[in-house]
Amino acid sequence: MKITDIQIEKRYRSDLGSLDSLCRSIEEIGLLHPVVVTPDARLIAGQRRLEAYKQLGWQDIPVTIIELEDILKGEHDENACRKDFLPSEMVAIAKALEPVAKEQAKERHGTRTDLQLSGKFPESKAGQTRDKIAAGLGVSGRTMEKAIKVVEAAEAEPEIYRSVLNKMDESGSVDRAYKEIRQKEREQQRRLMASESKSLPDSDKYNIFHADMREWKAPRQYDFIITDPPYPKEYISLYADLSRKALEWLKPGGLLIAMCGQSYLDQIYNLLNKDLDYYWTAAYLTPGQPTPLRQVNVNTTWKPLLIFRKGKYEGKIFGDVFRSEANDKDHHKWGQSTSGMIDIVFKMCLPGQYILDPFCGAGTTGIAAIKHGCLFDGLDIDMENVNISKGRINDATKER
Repeated sequence: MKITDIQIEKRYRSDLGSLDSLCRSIEEIGLLHPVVVTPDARLIAGQRRLEAYKQLGWQDIPVTIIELEDILKGEHDENACRKDFLPSEMVAIAKALEPVAKEQAKERHGTRTDLQLSGKFPESKAGQTRDKIAAGLGVSGRTMEKAIKVVEAAEAEPEIYRSVLNKMDESGSVDRAYKEIRQKEREQQRRLMASESKSLPDSDKYNIFHADMREWKAPRQYDFIITDPPYPKEYISLYADLSRKALEWLKPGGLLIAMCGQSYLDQIYNLLNKDLDYYWTAAYLTPGQPTPLRQVNVNTTWKPLLIFRKGKYEGKIFGDVFRSEANDKDHHKWGQSTSGMIDIVFKMCLPGQYILDPFCGAGTTGIAAIKHGCLFDGLDIDMENVNISKGRINDATKER
């Protein structure tokens, strides 16, 4: 067939790669596989071979003519086991095939009303359809969902996300691009929350201070200090500062409850013991959220809660196992889940008691305190965190 007669319609492979080696191969041994076209000369498969022939300056090309209504399906079948599609190309193909696949599934199920949802394809069936299309493209349904998220973000806000889409196609790493999109979304949300919370009025239930905990003068003493200092090695000295300041901040008989990582646990025990008395170590479980500690080849699913006292503790009896139901990094990169902090506060504290968090972050400890009917003071060295905490704790106060 004459190359000029072949019609190339919308294609989902936009990156043909280098044609040099293919041209050399065709010159040396000929075309091993003809391109595939429909009877009316629409290209189904073989665009790289076609472009190689054009590059060689040839006028005619061997073709195989077949009847195939679904050209998209033909393009997929030709390429799925050869040069991998770019992630964005997979998304384009999936979006093109999904309506057809849904309609076919509807026809298979007939017109049963229990399989319909407000005139739309049922969500469970839609998920199954997407999974099948993804499997046909050689990826999991979850990977396809992540790739779609990246593509849709780039389409909606190209000035922010287009570079992420380009990196995804260049590297082939959908997971990395998806995580970058999520991180950028969190940063946008944080900035918006911080901006909206600047003008909130003071409250008699909580106070959030912009301060360095090492220099801050507390307006009162507290029944509990419940906090989660940063874990990296460069911050270990903060535990010594925390011990020294807690002696000043706590009421007699008050407890410091400090969450920490396990990499430097022996050092942290010694630092906290400088000014306070050791009381207990509790376990904070994070099921389904394993943290790989590669330096010791351990995946850990719990964190120590180190409990130190100022004088004799005479508060309520408490258990020593607490649980987080989900990971939550939406508001702070080191944030703990609301469910986990609620479990700690509800089991340790009594309504009406005063709680301090000198590493307030995004205010999760404060939310738990307010929900339990406690009073709360928090401080953070970052002004954006202060404003985010104000907004989130203010919302929790309204709910209560």
